[in-house]
Amino acid sequence: MPRTSRSRSVSTIVLTAGLLALTACTRPEPAPPPKSSPPVFENEEQALAAVTDTYQRFQELSFQILAEGGANPERISTLASDDVAQVEIDGYRRSAELGYAVTGTPSIQSVVLDLWLPHPDSLQIVARADVCVDISSVQVLDSAGASVVSADRATQSLWSVDIAYREADRSLFVNSKEKEKDQCD
Repeated sequence: MPRTSRSRSVSTIVLTAGLLALTACTRPEPAPPPKSSPPVFENEEQALAAVTDTYQRFQELSFQILAEGGANPERISTLASDDVAQVEIDGYRRSAELGYAVTGTPSIQSVVLDLWLPHPDSLQIVARADVCVDISSVQVLDSAGASVVSADRATQSLWSVDIAYREADRSLFVNSKEKEKDQCD
């Protein structure tokens, strides 16, 4: 039986498809994936220094905003997650509404890393630490200049903080903070 042009076309398609399938299996290897970004921290010492510096800058800015009567509170957003910034801003507003003036600056007594990661996790967290803060030099005064700080106030507080990494500007910020207790061990 003679071949028709239709059967030649089908044979050509089958042959072409077979060749394509063979060449698909022998394609060159794909390019390797791009190298991952460099680590945020090379070692625990770098992580500890960065956590200490980040929390210190956060704390200093927070108390500066309080000392300025809550002016431009959104500045804290540069060093805090949206959630932490909102809590801080609410506190600045309450303090201003009550007419409080804040003097003195807290100081970090110690930082103990609970966790550090060379690369951010899915929440962008790169470190978790317990931070002991000395608040003995901080005074809160009412509008008449009288202290509203209890005479038996603790002089320290222990905070559990998560530090996260912002890829856009390669900066660190306080992602969460929770007061653990009124004294450090």
